[in-house]
Amino acid sequence: VDVPDPWPPKLDEVYPDLDLIDQSGREFKLSDYKGKVIILEPTGMNCPACQAFAGGHDYGAYQNNGLQGGVESFRKMFAVYAPSVTVPRDDLVFIELLLYDMKMGPPKPKNAALWAKHFGLRKADGYIVAVPSHDMRNSDTYNLIPGFQLIDKNFVLRADSTGHNPKNDLYKVLIPMVPMALGIGSAP
Repeated sequence: VDVPDPWPPKLDEVYPDLDLIDQSGREFKLSDYKGKVIILEPTGMNCPACQAFAGGHDYGAYQNNGLQGGVESFRKMFAVYAPSVTVPRDDLVFIELLLYDMKMGPPKPKNAALWAKHFGLRKADGYIVAVPSHDMRNSDTYNLIPGFQLIDKNFVLRADSTGHNPKNDLYKVLIPMVPMALGIGSAP
């Protein structure tokens, strides 16, 4: 297991840099997106909520996994709770970070490609599906799933709605903060 130091990410601190591989096999660092607002989703591929957030109720479950009821796709919820933000846009990127494969093992680049294809997540639309270049599985990583994190243009974690007891509410805090982070709105 090879996690960055410090880990896990902490609110109002610079986000730990991650070495990643995207759905097309391109290697990159998370910090390559410094200067953009990043919405990062730590994902376990067999997590019913993660599958629902990815669009499982619209595209079907990936590999016939269960889907959590009452959870709409993030794309739909983002449009509802941040209506002033039209996507795609050059200063915003959505990164779905696969941290566990379907058998709870470390995901491979092919997992990112298959997940992106299944759920219609296209880089051209600002959606990147990525896997870490190293195995990041540990209890801190596991506790980030399901959920989302908002990283501002300065690469600082501004909202954290990850895990089963999120620090910030996804719909009342994190998504409504995005327009402000983009400089097109005020604080919620």
